[in-house]
Amino acid sequence: MRNVLRLLLIMIVIAIVLMGCSEEEIQVQEINKNGSAKWIASLSSDVNAENMKDYDFTSLAMEYLEYIGQNLANRDLDGAGDNNMHDAAQDWIISELIHAGYSMDQIEKERFEVNWSEEEHYVGHNIILTVKGEDPTRQIIAGAHYDGSGLGDNGSGMALLLANAVGMKDATPHYTLKFIFFDGEEIGTLGSEYNASHMSEEEVNRTIYMINMDSLAFGDYCNIYGGSYGEEGVPTDPTQLRSPKATEAYGFAADTAEKLGFKVWRTGDLDGYYAKNGTGPTIEDGAFYTNPWTPENPAPANNSVMSPSTLPASDHEGYMDRGIEYIYFEATNWFAESADDEADALSYTGYVETYDYENGEHGMFMNTEYDTWENLNKLYPGRVEKHYMLYSPLLSALLMVK
Repeated sequence: MRNVLRLLLIMIVIAIVLMGCSEEEIQVQEINKNGSAKWIASLSSDVNAENMKDYDFTSLAMEYLEYIGQNLANRDLDGAGDNNMHDAAQDWIISELIHAGYSMDQIEKERFEVNWSEEEHYVGHNIILTVKGEDPTRQIIAGAHYDGSGLGDNGSGMALLLANAVGMKDATPHYTLKFIFFDGEEIGTLGSEYNASHMSEEEVNRTIYMINMDSLAFGDYCNIYGGSYGEEGVPTDPTQLRSPKATEAYGFAADTAEKLGFKVWRTGDLDGYYAKNGTGPTIEDGAFYTNPWTPENPAPANNSVMSPSTLPASDHEGYMDRGIEYIYFEATNWFAESADDEADALSYTGYVETYDYENGEHGMFMNTEYDTWENLNKLYPGRVEKHYMLYSPLLSALLMVK
């Protein structure tokens, strides 16, 4: 997940830009302008409670995560740090896809270049696997960034995406699937922004939704998000909080999870829970949650985006800006406070991942030195495997739709 200081700066820039936009320019940013809502409402999945074990690739995801943690820990795009394995990570992803039986004709290295200054010049590559569906007039995008130096952020999403792509090699999707391993997320969602901004209007219009996976390992709660911030963007005035628009994709993901036999805590279940209890719900195995904050029951501090949406701090953002609905998987804790006080910029925003404040940097692992394979196994043995057992079959179910 993108670092916090850059996120705050970007949110300020977004607010300034929106203030200067005309009504017509702002309208372009409205989510679901591609009309996918009617398609989402009619979808059903080939994956169900009876056959979902055939679409659960948890074991393979765990193998990949261990390999990443032990061999590809430093994947920073800028090449900094000891033993940088950024390019090796690209080669490994492609080799695993080829070994699974995909052809090079299905795999693209999408090059992008960003030149902010002489000191900040980046050349990155997204890795795109395209699986043609029975009906190629519609497509679904599933993505996770592979850059960075964190095991949770985002080796965990990278491992899950790769495991499901490899595990589903012999499946026949109804709609075309694009598995995208994004580059440059940690320095400004560069890869996903490039890919989304270079989609043609025709491709935007045939995209049903985009599924994003980021930071699935250390967090207390397994979350699902979705929904836009409306035409005006993220409110800068807490008194103007509002519920997000276009949550059809989120609703479909939640419905699908329930059909698989999982429990889902939706906005209505979480609304006011913290105000009444002073904490979040008891963490349950086999359960999904979401951002709990609503205009009626906002966070005690740092009010920003409302349930079931989340901050514009990962690779869903560029697609949302193009009018494509998104579904976002993330494990974290929206009820946790920061180290200083409840007014600190990280409290109740999902950046503090766990109630275990003695671990990591007061419960935060992403973008810290504690986000490692060793710490995950020492502090939370078995946690990420439980998370994958929810996210992997749900991802398959959201891909195998018609």
